[in-house]
Amino acid sequence: MELKPAPTQVVEEKEFQLSQRRPSFLAMKALRLRSLSITSQVSSSSEVEIPSPVSSRRRTLTKNRPFETLKEDLIRRPSKSSTDDTERGSTSTRPTSPSGTGSICASISGDGLAIIKSGPLQPEASILKSKKQFLVLTPSALIRFKSRSAAVERFPQISALGGGVDALTPVESSSSLRDLGAHGELYVPLEKIVSVFNNEGTRPSFGIEVWWSDSKGAAFTCLQLDFSLPGDRDEWLKRIRQTIKIRTKSCLEDSTSSEFELELKRLLRTWQGEHAQMEIYPVVPRRPFMRSKATPGEAKKGWRDHSSFYVVIARNTCHFAQFTKSSSGQKVTPDIVQFGLVTLSKVNVILNDERFDLVFRLPLDEPRKLELSSRHHRSISSKLYKADTYLKPAWPLWTRREVFFIDGEAPQMPLPNGEDYGGFRTTLEAFIVGYCCFPVNWTVHWKHVRHAPQFCLLPPKEQPKYTAYQLLAIFRALRFNDFFKSLSFHDIDFSSLSSTFDNTARLESTLWLSRTGKRSLTRLEFDLVENSSVLFQEIVALLLGSESIRDIDLTNVLNGKPTTSLENGQPGPSPTSQVCEVVPPVVLLWKSLQTRCNSINLSGNSLGVPDVAGLSRALQNRPDFLKTFSISRCHLDENALILLWEALHEQRSTIEVLDVSHNSGRIEATKVAETLNDASRLRRLNLAYSIKGNLNEPLFRPWSATSNMEAWHLEELDLSGWKINFDTLSGIMRFLELDESRNMRRLALTNCGLSGEMATGMLCRLGAGRDIHLLLSENPLELGSTDWIDLIHGNEAPRMLQIDMVQFQHELNFNRLLMALTHNKTIEFLSMVGTGPPDRTSSKTSMLLSGFFELNDTLQYLDLSGYSGKLEDSHLGWGLTGALSGLKQNITLRQLRIRNHDIGAADDVSELCRVLAANKGLAMFDCQQNSFNHHQYAKLVHALNFNHQIISFPLSDADRRYAVQKEERLFHKQQAQPKQLFQARILKAAEGRLEGLLKWVEEFWGSEAEKAQEVLRRNRSNLANQSLELKPEYLDAWEDESLPSWLISTSKACDKGKEIAHTSY
Repeated sequence: MELKPAPTQVVEEKEFQLSQRRPSFLAMKALRLRSLSITSQVSSSSEVEIPSPVSSRRRTLTKNRPFETLKEDLIRRPSKSSTDDTERGSTSTRPTSPSGTGSICASISGDGLAIIKSGPLQPEASILKSKKQFLVLTPSALIRFKSRSAAVERFPQISALGGGVDALTPVESSSSLRDLGAHGELYVPLEKIVSVFNNEGTRPSFGIEVWWSDSKGAAFTCLQLDFSLPGDRDEWLKRIRQTIKIRTKSCLEDSTSSEFELELKRLLRTWQGEHAQMEIYPVVPRRPFMRSKATPGEAKKGWRDHSSFYVVIARNTCHFAQFTKSSSGQKVTPDIVQFGLVTLSKVNVILNDERFDLVFRLPLDEPRKLELSSRHHRSISSKLYKADTYLKPAWPLWTRREVFFIDGEAPQMPLPNGEDYGGFRTTLEAFIVGYCCFPVNWTVHWKHVRHAPQFCLLPPKEQPKYTAYQLLAIFRALRFNDFFKSLSFHDIDFSSLSSTFDNTARLESTLWLSRTGKRSLTRLEFDLVENSSVLFQEIVALLLGSESIRDIDLTNVLNGKPTTSLENGQPGPSPTSQVCEVVPPVVLLWKSLQTRCNSINLSGNSLGVPDVAGLSRALQNRPDFLKTFSISRCHLDENALILLWEALHEQRSTIEVLDVSHNSGRIEATKVAETLNDASRLRRLNLAYSIKGNLNEPLFRPWSATSNMEAWHLEELDLSGWKINFDTLSGIMRFLELDESRNMRRLALTNCGLSGEMATGMLCRLGAGRDIHLLLSENPLELGSTDWIDLIHGNEAPRMLQIDMVQFQHELNFNRLLMALTHNKTIEFLSMVGTGPPDRTSSKTSMLLSGFFELNDTLQYLDLSGYSGKLEDSHLGWGLTGALSGLKQNITLRQLRIRNHDIGAADDVSELCRVLAANKGLAMFDCQQNSFNHHQYAKLVHALNFNHQIISFPLSDADRRYAVQKEERLFHKQQAQPKQLFQARILKAAEGRLEGLLKWVEEFWGSEAEKAQEVLRRNRSNLANQSLELKPEYLDAWEDESLPSWLISTSKACDKGKEIAHTSY
């Protein structure tokens, strides 16, 4: 907060010690009063002698102020008897609002003629007047007279005491007060005053502005008071404010909201809810804000006339409202500007002054400044501070010192527990409302994550990606939050913030200190962050501000090419400076040792040369601290992989999760073996398509070789794409025999050159029904022995088996596999994409396939899709259509996928329709990309209507395009060759008919697709279906984003405990 010094006080004075009783007439006897020959007529009923408090009060000598001591003696504290008597004689409690001329005073209170201060005003230079206007301040009003003589006529004591003397005198009777306003130019009731402040105009005099409101609060009126000397102005300003404060306290019990305040509250509650709590304060704008057309510094004269202004503070928002009084007297809808409380960037105040500035700023936008004044300025600033503390409880006190002026140590808000997640939910709601963006989807993971609880941002439901403001709301709600131990932004697109800078108009500094102050950036590091992109700054804030974050998942957040390195918004010099924006902030904090995060997933993001170099240096200079490191599909060439592997070698004793799979480069197997032999803490290792070369020893030794070595505790292992040597395979099988391997959940040996004998040895070590996902795809499993098929028949197989793209050379072996799967009782998840007989399906194979569908009562997930690149060679084809009849009585299979089998080419899909209508077990059915025409698709949708269990029936745009193209081909084929004479005319007519036909097919397909969606909505709303429970890995393999949230929640709760998806509010 910017702090401006107040004008120096010349004299220290105590506040008037006036009674907080209702105003009444006072009768006083004072020797000083009699010595000055000031006569006063006092009512006999109130004649009571009051002892003077002057003797007990310290006097202050002041220069050129002979009336100061007079005032001290004239103020008397009334006795109880006089108070009671005069209160009974009072006939009015509050002054009425001023009329159009401002000359009516309805106050009949006894202190109405008790003068607190009086004095002349400086006349305007443009008006030739021989007499100066005269100002009188009483405990209930501020009165401006045309001249001093007019003031003396009403207040005789002014003549006796001199021009600028403070005085206090009893009045003759209450009747004289009713006519007081008629002789004064303007009468301002103190309780109606909105603000009093120094005139900020360009006039040469020293003036103040007094703003007050009418009774309805419809319009504020301004009184300009000019003085000859700045000391006079400051003294009047001080006295007026002190008197207003005392008057406000005495009238507090009678204060009620004005008509316009009530109307404003009613209007805002229609937006925010009937029970929304809000505080309304009248204010005076010192500069135009809502009139955007006005040139700054050249405000149109009278822009505040006939208007009233209010600031409203609600739960998450601050509103600035302006009512403009219409000439016809009709009710006017106010102009309202809304600000989010979290966008308050600066509160500028002046000590001992009612002026204050509120600066609001949305990120990536220009600041908007409210220059206001109000006698409620302390209440407004206090309310804003308390709101900021409530909305951002996790944010430390020093962040508020940058916005508010805090005198001394303010208490820190206790962090809420339970469902608010350390204040996260409250803070996120405030940022969502403040940034005017849609809610975001998120959840909290408690089980099966290494560092729980884990915050997980979910993909948006009704938009392709989150906007910049939605992402900033999430980032800033998580800032300083010590409740979560890990963060997941898996598959969340950060591109809306990519290459975005906000350093020019930003008022607040970037984060450089942790919540507790234990970690901080150096000056050089701070300057680097200050000049960096928004995304860079937010990643630093996440990992530095919170001291509890150990793990962050940034998978696929920036899956495009690396962005050009920018400095202050200027392009870098060469393509070699391209970086992934989420990597440099992590490298910065790792180098400076200012974050506890030692696990990161960068998979799916294209890393540039500076990223690789920075990561390598940071990891080599800080050995044995990294726990998790994933850089899969980061487009790393061989040189980049080698450089990173040298750094990973320094982390071999602490690394637990390592994934360098699916990059363009590969590492020599010998280098990999040197590192892995000492990496005994590995839990998950993924080297798929990352190793090259031969090896004469095991790639690693996950078993206990000696009594001093502890066996590994591998949970996942993927060596796909490398022709595995016998020593490594033997090591894996030896490890599978150990008890330590019971935690292993995934073993992927895809395209590793495994023969049937090797597969047989693997299944023997795994045993029956082991809870592991075994991937043996793209291996020549028919070579050598086929005993692995017999093991499957004998239930010596794991729970999940994937044998995609297996090339069977003999139909007999494929038929044996079908027979084995029919009788197997251990496999629940089976994928055989692209696996089939060498030729088209024979009748025997079709019969075995039908029996497999009918008799297997163990499978829950089955994928028999054909491989799209091999549609001509290996699919089950039309034979699958007849075999599907076996599914009519199957009640255990829940998910079935049969893509890419060209089923539509068979013309007759009646059997498939009968299966759809009759099956009682399937919950998800996927038959996309099967060359259906629009008639066949309509039959499928009609059959789907009879099924009340299916909740997932994916629709494909590729099928719709195929149907349209097929109709176009048929039209051209059927179009006869026209005669030469009428060729042009007939072709033109044919084009018109074709265009209409294709449009009709598009509309027909769309209407059928809508019918299918209606059926799915009906089935999903069926309570009987909501008891369905599926394994999370089965749902992940299904890849249907339209699945209902209750299915995902139910399945996760069954396996992982209660994890409920949330929206921001």
